[in-house]
Amino acid sequence: MYNLCAAPNDPFLPGHSVRMQHFVSKWAVCADVMAWYASEEVSSIWANVIAADHDASNISVPSFNFKWDYGFRIGLGTHLLHDQWDTVFCWTRFHTDARHSISPILQEIPAQEFFAGFLSGDNPRSMSATWRISLNLADWELGRSYCISNELSMRPFLGIKAGWINQSIHAQYDGLIIDEAFTNNSGKEYLKNNFFGIGPSGGINSKWNLYNCGSQFLSLFGDFSTAVLWGTWTCSDVYKNTLSYTSCVNTKKSSLGSLAFRGFMGITWGTIVNADKSHFTAKIGYEMQFWLNQLRINTFQLQRLQADLTFQGITFCCRFDF
Repeated sequence: MYNLCAAPNDPFLPGHSVRMQHFVSKWAVCADVMAWYASEEVSSIWANVIAADHDASNISVPSFNFKWDYGFRIGLGTHLLHDQWDTVFCWTRFHTDARHSISPILQEIPAQEFFAGFLSGDNPRSMSATWRISLNLADWELGRSYCISNELSMRPFLGIKAGWINQSIHAQYDGLIIDEAFTNNSGKEYLKNNFFGIGPSGGINSKWNLYNCGSQFLSLFGDFSTAVLWGTWTCSDVYKNTLSYTSCVNTKKSSLGSLAFRGFMGITWGTIVNADKSHFTAKIGYEMQFWLNQLRINTFQLQRLQADLTFQGITFCCRFDF
């Protein structure tokens, strides 16, 4: 995730590490700030609205739009003596939520899509829901940087990734129509889709020098990685109304493989300070993380969803080698 080897003034030695012997820094600390938004391809499956008149009938599917939110990543790394390898451990945290509501409109009938609410037979006249996503990642990497040409270096790495992705949905249903009778009763539905996985990861970090003037340099970078995690999903769906009626959809934990991709591209600026003993780098760019088949809750057809989850946005990074 981080190229911890950095010595922009070193001469070109094909295939050699870009961290030469005179670069004496041993430790590196990293801190990132992310401005991301999340998207999930079936975030519109919570309800539908049927509008009917004498001439036509239409159905609309209201969707959730997640807002931009902030997260952070922190890391600690060290340069190893053995063959000039480097290793780093990073922690990533990002939380976001989305809200949506459906107000009662004449000749429009909202309907629940989640299975526990659908199973109750209650038909609300108005609905609202909050969808929350919590991402926590732990990454350990072992890599080594190589000179490819005078201006290009690459760092292949292998590692281990552990991830926690918890999703919860709180839905409120008001003005229930029960047995075709209008009432003032209401209902609530709570769903969770919690994932934990761990497995091997690998990728490559690349850097192209654009400008080099003494102790300062400007470069383009592109970091790409993938991970294969053995994961466990815990899902549940519970509906309750004010008449003490309860319906539940309880599914067994599922243990399946999960595939994740990450890409991060942008521009970086760095400077060497303290007589070549320390090195500061700042970079900014576009980052995307793509998690396959993350959402696995049930809809009213009692079919498990298999929806992909994407996080993307701007990431700003700072790193200090000392």
